[in-house]
Amino acid sequence: MYYKTFSIAALSVAILTSSSIASAQDEVKKPQPIPVTVEAISTKEFVTTLDEVGKINATESADLTFSTAGKLIEINFKDGDTVTKGQQIAKLDSSKPKADLDKARSSLNTARNKVKRALALEKKQPGALSKQDIEGLQDEANLAAADYRQQQAILKDFIISAPFDGQLTTFSRSAGSMIDPATTLVSLYNLDPVEVIYTISQNDLGKAVKGQPVTITVEAYKNMSFPGVVDYVAPAVNKSSGRVAIHALIKNPDHVLAPGMFAQISQMVNGRTERIVAPQNAIMAHNDDRYVWLVNDKNIATKHYITLGKNINNGYVVVEKGLKIDDKVIVTGQQKLDDDALVNIIKTQHSTSNLPPQPLKKKVTDPSTSSHSPQTALNPKAETKKVTEPNNEAT
Repeated sequence: MYYKTFSIAALSVAILTSSSIASAQDEVKKPQPIPVTVEAISTKEFVTTLDEVGKINATESADLTFSTAGKLIEINFKDGDTVTKGQQIAKLDSSKPKADLDKARSSLNTARNKVKRALALEKKQPGALSKQDIEGLQDEANLAAADYRQQQAILKDFIISAPFDGQLTTFSRSAGSMIDPATTLVSLYNLDPVEVIYTISQNDLGKAVKGQPVTITVEAYKNMSFPGVVDYVAPAVNKSSGRVAIHALIKNPDHVLAPGMFAQISQMVNGRTERIVAPQNAIMAHNDDRYVWLVNDKNIATKHYITLGKNINNGYVVVEKGLKIDDKVIVTGQQKLDDDALVNIIKTQHSTSNLPPQPLKKKVTDPSTSSHSPQTALNPKAETKKVTEPNNEAT
């Protein structure tokens, strides 16, 4: 009886021990959730632009010269001064033309007085003067008036006045110098607004119209952009280059943009559109395929193949096909995933819906701005890896 009791107790211990071991083994075999970070897919507002390179010109410019030779006796401004339309800039010695003008004025007054006296006499004594005499006196007065106007015009040749508001360059002569009509004394530029001149492909001719907004940047002020508007679209394609000329006016109140500068131009050619975008860190590449890992409501990860559009150079890329709004895409931790893997969401990143509108580039013709090579992660021969390059265009 003693031995039977012992056997039953031993058997119970053995069963309990075996059950514990089996339970522990099942616990070990049970897959552990993989920690990941996710982000909800959203849309981004885009504007389609044409990107070109052009040169800045002054809207108005003039090389200022005298219309006659003479001695320069007066310069009223300094190099680089700003002037307004009509201001006198410089003057030649005009002693002789002034004397000629005074003489012409005197002759005109004498001729007009003769006409007045003749008409007064004719009124008092009709027939005292013949009709031919009176007409002769009137002709002399007309000739004197024409001579006076001529002398006035000649006197203006000895003065340079500003033809428009603008900024002067450097004077080429000093007061006291002799100067002739072929010599430019100074140049004048209107610098607000300035005009940027560039060309677009003839394939884009139908997209460009007057009034479209543009933004330009220049090397001298890399952190600044300057707004403007298209004010000219050539009506025909240039026969030599096969391209279409565009002019745009750019506001330049501080005169920081100078004629001759090269500028990068971005011209908006249509309205704003919403496009689905995905974080570039979420995109995986294997040979020609592009895919992301999505998480469902049960925290199960599945692989989804996608078609990419343009890289927008801020860590996101346009997705043409394969994703929809509010899909939860894995941005970190996907390297350890298999299909139907259980994941543990440790962080949800913010979407991009509050970012400013992005330009969707259509055309870049400047070699210096189009020399980016394709992403190495998108190389058809590359192994599976994360697409992380922020500055290139995803294909």
